[in-house]
Amino acid sequence: MDFKELRELIRNPSANYEWYHHLSAINGVYMILDSLTGEQYIGSANGQKGIWQRWSEYAHNKTGGNKELKILHETDPDYCRHFRFSILQTLPSNITKSEIDYIESLYKEKLGSRAHGLNHN
Repeated sequence: MDFKELRELIRNPSANYEWYHHLSAINGVYMILDSLTGEQYIGSANGQKGIWQRWSEYAHNKTGGNKELKILHETDPDYCRHFRFSILQTLPSNITKSEIDYIESLYKEKLGSRAHGLNHN
């Protein structure tokens, strides 16, 4: 989904109960595609509200606190309009943080998001 769709989804959890319920129940690895440049950001979500909680941060502040996305935001406060959000892999709620970090790192390596994308860790 694009950023506008994500923001509408997050702003209306009661109207989007199925999305809220499903995304809150799972952890996972996700990708944000910069549709302008083709660069990718790979991230992971874990915690009490899973992907819903993490993607809510993007909907509220446009960057999710990510260093490279903040740089894009500084050059253009509405740069987030180029972002497209995808779930790469869902993970169970009982998975450990270190297991999630390992899987996230594998995706970064496979998709080249460190060398040719928006990940630098």
